[in-house]
Amino acid sequence: MERWDFDGWAESYDEDVETEDWIHRDYWRVLKLVAERTKGLVLDVGCGTGNILRFLDPENYISVEPSAGMRERFREKHGFEPLDGHFLRIPLPDGSVDTVITTYAFHHVPDEEKRDAVKEMLRVLKPGGRIVIADVMFESEEEKVRIGEEDGLREDIKDEYFATVDELRKICTKLGLECRFERVNRYVWIVEMVTSDRKD
Repeated sequence: MERWDFDGWAESYDEDVETEDWIHRDYWRVLKLVAERTKGLVLDVGCGTGNILRFLDPENYISVEPSAGMRERFREKHGFEPLDGHFLRIPLPDGSVDTVITTYAFHHVPDEEKRDAVKEMLRVLKPGGRIVIADVMFESEEEKVRIGEEDGLREDIKDEYFATVDELRKICTKLGLECRFERVNRYVWIVEMVTSDRKD
C-alpha cells in the first residue's frame, strides 16, 4: 500500500475525486448506485474519507481503512474513525454484517489476492448477505489492453491491479456466489455478489 502514499493523498483526496478524470467519472452517481444496493448493517472496506456517507445512514455503517491519514481525515469529517484493517484482514467476527461494499479500492488488491479478499468479505457477511464492488474494471484482459491503447492510458492501467469481469466470474463460481455486473461507463463497473440462497 505504501507505493500509493494514501496518507499523503488524504488531504487532497476529496478534491481529486471531483476532477471527473477517467477513474472518477460519474463518481457521485456510482456511490449512490452502490448505496441503493445495500441492506441492513453495511461494512465499507477501504472507505477512504467516507464520501459514501452522503447516501448512507452512519448508524448502520462500519468502515475499515488501512491508511492512518485517511482514517484521520474521515474522523475530521464524520466524527468517528474507521477500524484499522484491510481486504485481507477485516477486524470483525464472522457473520457480522448484512452488506459489504467497496468503492474505488479493490484495484489496490493484487490479482493473486483478489479471491482471498472476496473470501474475507464473505466471512464477515451474515447468511444471505451481499458484496457490492464498484471500481474501474474491464470485461477481459484483451479489453484492458485495447482501452489502454485507445485512450492513452496504458501505463496508468498497468500501474494498478484492475479486475476483469472474466476473472471475477471465475472467483464467484469457485466460491458458490451468484454475480451480477453493471457497466456504469467506459471504465467503471458495479458488481454484486450474493450467496446462492438469496434471489432478490
